[in-house]
Order: sequence, then C-alpha cells, then structure tokens
Amino acid sequence: MADRRPDVMKSLADARPPELDPEHLAGSVRARDDLVSLLADAPEGPVPSGAGPVRRLMWRWALPVAATAVTAGVLVGVLSQGTSVPEAAPATAGPGPDSPRHTPENGRLALLNVAARLDSAAGAGTYWQVTTRSAWIGMAAVSGPGFAVVSSSTQRQSIGVRPGTQSLVITGLDATTAPRTRRDTARWKAAGSPKELTLADSGAGGTLGLRMETASERRPTVDRTDLGDRIAAIGARNVTYADLRKLPGDTAKLREVLARLYEEDKGSEISGRTEWMWRQASNLINLPVAADVRAAAYRVIAGLPGIRSLGEVTDPLGRKGAGFALPPTVRPGYGAVRPELIVDAATGALLADQEVLTRPSAKAAEAGLTAGTPVHYTATVRSRWTDRQLKTPR
Repeated sequence: MADRRPDVMKSLADARPPELDPEHLAGSVRARDDLVSLLADAPEGPVPSGAGPVRRLMWRWALPVAATAVTAGVLVGVLSQGTSVPEAAPATAGPGPDSPRHTPENGRLALLNVAARLDSAAGAGTYWQVTTRSAWIGMAAVSGPGFAVVSSSTQRQSIGVRPGTQSLVITGLDATTAPRTRRDTARWKAAGSPKELTLADSGAGGTLGLRMETASERRPTVDRTDLGDRIAAIGARNVTYADLRKLPGDTAKLREVLARLYEEDKGSEISGRTEWMWRQASNLINLPVAADVRAAAYRVIAGLPGIRSLGEVTDPLGRKGAGFALPPTVRPGYGAVRPELIVDAATGALLADQEVLTRPSAKAAEAGLTAGTPVHYTATVRSRWTDRQLKTPR
C-alpha cells in the first residue's frame, strides 16, 4: 500500500482561524488598516540637514477667518505699490486623466495614496507663481430681514526665489460683491440697496465693512510680498527660500517643525492644534517646496485626528477630485462648518480648500444658508515655475 502523506498546505489552511481567511480580509477594514500601517512605517528617504524651524520675526498679519485662506503663504505685512492692473480672465485646469472615480473610505489611507503619487522631479525657475480663485459668504447686519452676500475674486501670486527678485501679489481680479440669491437681492433692495454694508459676526471678534461692487467698479491692486529675503509665512514666521528648501521631507520631522511653530503661534485667529496643523500643512503644498515636503505635508494631514475621505467630489470650479474633511468646528455667526480639501488624486495637486456649513446658526439660517453650503473657498487655478515676472502696469 502506498504511503499517503498528509497535504501540508491543506492542514495549514484547516488550522487557520476563520478571521484570517483571505476571503474575509479582502476589502475589509482590517486590510485597509494594515496597508495604512505599512505605508506609514515605510522609509521616506534621507532627511535634509538643518531641518529646524526658521527664525521668528515680529510681523503679524491678521484677517477675518473667512478671508485668511485667500492670502495663504503671503508674508505678514506686505509693501503696497499702490498700482492697479487690467482685469484678466482666470485660467482653467482640471484633474489628471487618471484620477480615480472613487477613493477609499479611510481618509488617512486615501491621503497616503495621494502623497505616493506626487511627482519627485525637481522644479526650477526664478518665480513660483500660483493663481487662485476665492469666494466667501457674508451676512449683512441690518434691522430688517437678513440677507447674504458673496464676495469673490481672482488672485495671482509670484514668489521670487533668487537674490534680487521681487515677490508680488495681484488681488481683486474679476472682483465682485453681490447678493447671493434672488431672495437676498429682494431683501437687499427692501433695505434700500445700500452700497456699503456692515457684516455681522465676521469671525475676527467684531464687525467687518464691505462694499457692494461689480468687476468693472473695482481696480485690481499690486502689492510687494517680500521683506528682504523673506518670501513666505509659516505660522507666525516669515521665511526665506533657503528655509523652505530645508524643510524635512520626513513626515515625523515635518510634524515636529509644525508642532513647534504652533506653540509659538498660539493666540492666532485659528484656534485649535488640529485645524492649525491642517491649515499650515495645506499652505505648504502651494509654496515652492520640494516634492517630498509636499508629500510629507499630505501625510501630516493624514495623521490628524478625525480625518476622513469624502470620495469623489466636485470643487468650486467644477473639477472632479478626491475630498477630505476634518470634524466640524464652530465659526462665529455661521454655526458649525467643516474644513475640506479637494485634491487631484492622480497628481497630488491641491485643487481647493473650503469650509462647508454643516449646522447653520439662527442668523445664517435667516439669511438662507443651509447645511452643505460652502461659506468660503480658495481654488487653485494654476501653480508653476517660470522665469518671467507677472506683468504689471507702468
């Protein structure tokens, strides 16, 4: 009789606990979490030397919370040129052709996937230029029925990174301020069609004045945004291009740098460590930093508590991307809002940064704002290296 040896692989399979069956693990929460752990623990390359925080300066620039992202990364304290430029139509850009239709439910895993797709090729040029389109909603402080207005504009920023160059920002392109809806228009007219408005609860601890205007009524302005060799701001510090190039591409070290800067910046208009880290990390993505720093910034965001994926969403300019959100936070006057990022998952480009209303306050509800309304956004139209400065009038 032939010797019948046991099937070792079958014996191992029979001894395997049911919860480890690959059929049960495929697509499961455990499988995603395991992949997250592997990605998070993977080596991320050498760490540049001198990766400490940049030297602290005394300049600060405070804006209402609703307007802070419009000027993200600009120095605290700009040098006005007092000039204006002709209006320019905003350029358009869309996500890459390979952008996925869906992203994993786990927000951290989805952002790690985005970070892994960033192009590692080094960019070069004299100027780092970013064009953005921004809008925010304000609520008029009136004695009668409340109404909401929308203020929107395009901004072009050019950061000179070589000695002797200037950094400029052109604001107010295509700028308009108008009632948000037909109902708001009717209420505005019933209030006497005022050109000058006072907004309720601006988020800066008081009220904010605003002028109703069309694009033809407002001339864009040009400002210098460099102070010596300081070309950008991270938290309360103005930094040089050399400082930006020294930022670590290692996630843990970049997180440490930002954590130290947060301790210095306590008392700023953004309260709370999680949201502060979210804002500063997302600002880094649109600054002239190395690709590994952008990837590390995404990983810092991925590690924030409560981060989740929204799947495929549409940004304010109509582009498809992967959405990510933090838990809602309270904004004075508005109610509860949810910070969101929309990213081209194929290229790692940041498409938009916005705040979406999740639970309107009584005043916001009176002005017609409902859950799901974006109360502020900044959409990145284009970012690139170039050797030519922005054109400004003589």
